[in-house]
Amino acid sequence: MLSLLFAAVLFGLVYFPTLKYLSVGIVTPYAKVDVRKRLLAAWLDGIPAIAAWFLYRNTGFLWGGAVAVLYLLLRDGIGGQSLGKLLVGLVVVNVQTGRMCSWKESALRNVFVLIPGANVMAIFLESITLIRDPQGQRLGDRLAHTQVIEGLGAKDLATSFQEWWMSVFGELERAPRRRRRQPAER
Repeated sequence: MLSLLFAAVLFGLVYFPTLKYLSVGIVTPYAKVDVRKRLLAAWLDGIPAIAAWFLYRNTGFLWGGAVAVLYLLLRDGIGGQSLGKLLVGLVVVNVQTGRMCSWKESALRNVFVLIPGANVMAIFLESITLIRDPQGQRLGDRLAHTQVIEGLGAKDLATSFQEWWMSVFGELERAPRRRRRQPAER
């Protein structure tokens, strides 16, 4: 317990000086995303991680804990979106290249979530930074040179699918039907 407290205090002491050091010269062309969307996405991302953790705690299988750790670490590496970001419509991009977040960048931006003790402090400090920072970049974003921006979400994908579906099958409905021949009356 004392080691967790020590890690939390140490992380709290180095957080803002490190944040200030990493903010020198980083200006992005992207607008700041609504903080409520980011917090909702983070909350949604916690659900699968907590479920995997409870699976580990209740069954004792190490793979449950490993799944939780891997998800939290690499969650933004698939197309720049975690499950929470996909549902909310956010994307993580590299500010230098403009490309979607890679596995490496995802691991770098989420590494503080895995340090026992520091992860609890990170929840509070990173939330404060999201609110105060003009670009919405937290320490993990600055380390990985990433930023969360508006992007396609589940709602957009559903709308696109619906439009595609209607374009394919709607045309079939509008096509004139051939009349059946009526049997001749005798």
